[in-house]
Amino acid sequence: MHPSTLRRAASRALVMIILGSAAVTASSFVPALAVEVVTAGSVISHTPHEISPQIKGRAELVVHYMQSVSGKPTKASTLLFVPEGRAPKGGWPVIAWAHGTTTPGNKLCAPSLTDELDGGLTKDGFNSNYLFEISTLVNAGYAVVAPDLEGLGEVAEVPYPYFNAGSLARSLISGIVAAHKVNANLSNEYVAVGHSDGGHAVLGVEAYAVEAPQYEFKGTVAIAPYTSIDAFVKELGQRAAANPEKAGDYRLIQNFNVALMTTGLKVVDPSFKPSSVMGPDLEAQLKEFPTRCSVSAINGLSKAITAKGTTFDGFKENWASDPKMAAFLAANDPAANPNFRLKKPTFISLGPDDAFVFLNTTRALVARLKADGTPVTYNEYPGTDHFTVIRAAQPDTMTFLQQLFAD
Repeated sequence: MHPSTLRRAASRALVMIILGSAAVTASSFVPALAVEVVTAGSVISHTPHEISPQIKGRAELVVHYMQSVSGKPTKASTLLFVPEGRAPKGGWPVIAWAHGTTTPGNKLCAPSLTDELDGGLTKDGFNSNYLFEISTLVNAGYAVVAPDLEGLGEVAEVPYPYFNAGSLARSLISGIVAAHKVNANLSNEYVAVGHSDGGHAVLGVEAYAVEAPQYEFKGTVAIAPYTSIDAFVKELGQRAAANPEKAGDYRLIQNFNVALMTTGLKVVDPSFKPSSVMGPDLEAQLKEFPTRCSVSAINGLSKAITAKGTTFDGFKENWASDPKMAAFLAANDPAANPNFRLKKPTFISLGPDDAFVFLNTTRALVARLKADGTPVTYNEYPGTDHFTVIRAAQPDTMTFLQQLFAD
């Protein structure tokens, strides 16, 4: 036999041996070849999701991957709402919707698990208006991508990194990527709209939009954005001094805010010692605090403060000056980050009667953005609070969105 023939025969034999071994262990290799490489937005599953008849469209619950604060892929859940009828040329324009604080850490206090799409806020006494917001957007012809956020939802497998700007932005952006893989009739253009901590979330999307360059980020709508936390806690103290009859209420919200920031910081830095920013009474509340939905967390803290009265040892006056806390705020709170900038058009709305986001702190942030050249529009709606401002601002929100998508 010619040497080249021998070589070919030997090669075929070697291939057959390799293939035979592979056949024996096929379960080890074949799935790896068949599964999409795990990247942010890789879809795991998508299933029809029941929604309110107020929404004239259909919804799917999309389970996908996103990059967690640890840098590793983690499972996330996102609701995709699509209007009725045929998509316009170029696809349905997309809104990335970010919800507010539904919990300090309980993954089951997630919007996708509640009829009102608010993780239980309405059920617990705070009429969120989230169903109104989403239905108005969908009924006007927008597709809405609404993540539960990292760490929330039934599939969540990591803690909820509360107030983490990168996590919030990546929850939205990975949801956008996943939604396009599920539905081919979506536009490549999107606007981020959010309320409360979701308002804070959407202010951070612009910095991370480059991670999905195939989609065009058009701008931001931040409704009652939860920012300026240090200044907010200080103003609460000033209000308590000026209104002794309401001092207990202000003190409760102060402690609640510091507990929220501490909970978020502990997720990214488990070595952080809460005792550096709070006394033992508030620290004791942190054991149950992250397991509750928002209203329950506030109520639990209220009972603890009421039981001890003025002797309750809560947050420390210099809590925001602790080096680790100061770094956390600087990285995640636009008001505490001297390098925070926005270039895209931004609309911020607020109600004067808001108990969780104050006019003074928001006006200061808006003034700084304007001074830096941000094309920001800021409106206040008399007689509205943290939730009712959503409805009051809606006509202006819709006009702003129309202008963005028209550009």
